[in-house]
Amino acid sequence: MNLPPDKLKLLSQYDNDKKWELICDQERFQVKNPPSTYLTKIKSFYQDQGGVTRRFKRRVQESTQVLRELEISLRTNHIGWAQEFLNEENHGLDVLVDYLSYAQCDAS
Repeated sequence: MNLPPDKLKLLSQYDNDKKWELICDQERFQVKNPPSTYLTKIKSFYQDQGGVTRRFKRRVQESTQVLRELEISLRTNHIGWAQEFLNEENHGLDVLVDYLSYAQCDAS
């Protein structure tokens, strides 16, 4: 676990049963959305390029929200989630780069 020093000190004071309970609770944590959910949404922002200007503003707000949620998921989910996001099936990094390239060109 990646903990700040004060939390680490508190954790070291727990007995082994309590530590084991915390580990089991961590494993029971259910992922809210799989990586494919975020990737599908992000792809839709740059693959569906037809639109009116007023829709553009709404799409920017939607994409910003999806990127925020993705950032939270990458930070808080277990490492396997991040690996799944980046794996050869999902190509998460490629999707992000494609979206950022599209967003940069669209802003110009």
